[in-house]
Amino acid sequence: MRAWIDHFFSALRWSSAGAADLFRGEMAARMELAAGVVGLVWIVVIGRSLAEIGVYLMLAFASLAVEALNTAIEEIVDRVSPEHSEFARRAKDLGSAAVMFMLIGTGIYVLLLTVAAAIGR
Repeated sequence: MRAWIDHFFSALRWSSAGAADLFRGEMAARMELAAGVVGLVWIVVIGRSLAEIGVYLMLAFASLAVEALNTAIEEIVDRVSPEHSEFARRAKDLGSAAVMFMLIGTGIYVLLLTVAAAIGR
């Protein structure tokens, strides 16, 4: 049991270090975090349910997770292919597209919650 607890806290430290690197080094991650907080405040203000808020939080955290993965892809590509190449461009563009799709999906969810509140649902 002690080994499991030690491993858990080691993993927590590694994950926390990764999150700190993400927010320290990536303006996009800081912007997404700020937008996530604004979105959360908004859906609370418009009176959405706890379940809807929970879904929003999952989407917001998933957006940050995709941003972290995109950043990891960029770091690896920069190491493997420091020169400009079609491979590097495509890998980075695909990672960026994944972030874009996640953010669009989250934005659509907030828009739908806003419309639902406006029409009394």
